[in-house]
Amino acid sequence: MQNMGAVLGVGDNKYNRHDFPTGFVFGSTTTAYQVEGAASQDGRTPSIWDAFTRAGYANGATGDVVVDQYHKYKEDVKIMAEMGLDAYNFSISWSRLIPNGRGPLNPKGAQYYNNLINELISLGIQPRVTLTHTDLPQTLEDEYGGWINPRIVKDFIA
Repeated sequence: MQNMGAVLGVGDNKYNRHDFPTGFVFGSTTTAYQVEGAASQDGRTPSIWDAFTRAGYANGATGDVVVDQYHKYKEDVKIMAEMGLDAYNFSISWSRLIPNGRGPLNPKGAQYYNNLINELISLGIQPRVTLTHTDLPQTLEDEYGGWINPRIVKDFIA
């Protein structure tokens, strides 16, 4: 990776890559709701996080725009590469990929994740994917009452 001498500051101590064991992976982690934005675009439907924040439980903050990685993923990945990151851990929004919680893939959602993964790989960053990060589609929350209902696992695979 470029920038092998990147300095990591912790308090008054300074560390660089050479202070870590060979094979140590430097990366960043986000969740879809924290960074994607585009909450109502290209077929994405509300998730439980949308309902939670819009009900006022996050002091007026929502995931409607956030850092807008949905539109700015190329810029974000370029910054990751400039930082010298080896990996990027991110989650896939179920509400973006399968808007109704079950059924066909949303082609625009699939294309976004495909583009993001290709951009990461093209700049030498390992994509590491979490399939869901507690952003259950609201429609499944309404139907099943959320993850506490064991039927949600059995019925969404059928």
